[in-house]
Amino acid sequence: MRHSQQKWEPPKEGVIRINTDAALSATMIRTRLGIIARNWHREIVKAKGIVARRRGEPPIEEALAIRSALEMATIAGWTTIEVQSDCKFVVSLINSSNVQDCMIQTVLEDIEDLKKNFECCLFLFSPRTANRCSHALAQFAVKSVRIIEWEGTFPSWLSEIARKDMGVVTLFCN
Repeated sequence: MRHSQQKWEPPKEGVIRINTDAALSATMIRTRLGIIARNWHREIVKAKGIVARRRGEPPIEEALAIRSALEMATIAGWTTIEVQSDCKFVVSLINSSNVQDCMIQTVLEDIEDLKKNFECCLFLFSPRTANRCSHALAQFAVKSVRIIEWEGTFPSWLSEIARKDMGVVTLFCN
């Protein structure tokens, strides 16, 4: 029986793990992408929320989140990354390079090209229980009309969700 990841676990030393998620709002005609990067010390190193006014399709938006993560990692100069998504379908498309849907094919080709910027770049499925932080970031992005990006200092709500992702409970005293 294969071990199922229930919480976020740090990557190996030297690796940046980037979690991505997409959220769609049919009522608001918006899509939101959440991207959070953490290092092997469990520290958040960069976070980004992207909002767009469009009626999105879930697999395409999940692929766009992964593409945005690769763009962010390229700009940051990271060389060894793992990208985790809670969309098993898109992760398997990326890893198999067997695309039948022309709507998503262009985004997957972009991902394949961006992948060449890294010494090592892995794409892994991660269940929602280990990917809550990027999901919360995608949900938060709907409140914004622009791209939100943090590096170095992060909002307390994001840091708290990151701790919960790792199964760490923080006790507050009055």
